[in-house]
Amino acid sequence: MSYKIDFIVKAINFWKRNKKKILIFLIAFIIIFVINSILKNRQKVSKTPTTTYSPHKYVMKNNEEVDQKDQVKIEDIVEKYFNYCNTGDLESAYNMITDDCKRNNYPTLESFKGYINEVFEGKNKIYNIQSYNKVGDKYIYNIRILDDILANGTTDGYYYYEEKIVLTKVNDEFKLSIAEFIEDKEPNIIVEDEYIRVKVLKKVVDYSSETYTVQIDNKTDNYVVIYDGTQANEIKMNYSGTERSIDGEIANIAIRPNSFSLRELKFNNYYDEGKSASSLTFGAIRILKSYDSSKGTTQDDLDNAVKLYSLEVPVQ
Repeated sequence: MSYKIDFIVKAINFWKRNKKKILIFLIAFIIIFVINSILKNRQKVSKTPTTTYSPHKYVMKNNEEVDQKDQVKIEDIVEKYFNYCNTGDLESAYNMITDDCKRNNYPTLESFKGYINEVFEGKNKIYNIQSYNKVGDKYIYNIRILDDILANGTTDGYYYYEEKIVLTKVNDEFKLSIAEFIEDKEPNIIVEDEYIRVKVLKKVVDYSSETYTVQIDNKTDNYVVIYDGTQANEIKMNYSGTERSIDGEIANIAIRPNSFSLRELKFNNYYDEGKSASSLTFGAIRILKSYDSSKGTTQDDLDNAVKLYSLEVPVQ
């Protein structure tokens, strides 16, 4: 009995002398136990990772998706086209592209092969698609083409290529266009006065730009200068009230007497931006008795011009 009492007394005295240390130890043990449990749970979760990749949810439309009935068809046509490219059956891949896309971007099978060689680099590739937007009957997707590391082995770098592709729904079937091409049109618009005749022959629409093929006939015995970079607002396109200049550099448009000039005029305009072209304005037309292209339009040319004026050409 005395032994038990002695043990209890010693335990009580030990507690009194070391209770702070014992409490600190217990708290530390509990903290370590909790942290260890959390880490174990995280390891379990990491074995079954989740993804938020939603290929048919529009990037440009909140919480909207491609129609369910169209998703499978779109996936099938893209996979079929991609497999043809990956296996080298480029004629079959070429035949899947719309006639308009062929005519404007790849008029021959050889030109299409050049595009594929540049994008695929002679390697097996993998891809992913992401629905970007829909305008009318056109589904716009972003496609990213990546190196297939498993098939090709290690590389010196990690290459990927991306562009917009467009799937147009026609009679419940889809037509594919690539390399950002949307459509082409033949406006067949003619505007003329006593000095010049302007014909808008063609309009090619890509995802981020529009290109107009324009023929300008000089009806006079003088020089007609439309563009040489010396005047303000020489060529502008009106997009829903906003004027835009030509994208990139172009050669001078200076037309000899009784001759004509055929040019492509490119303007930035995103297809899904919702802004439509309404009029093409030649804002500084110069009818000159003589013209030196090496000097451009001089003040003397302007002072002695037959006519200085602007002309607006509707393009709708």
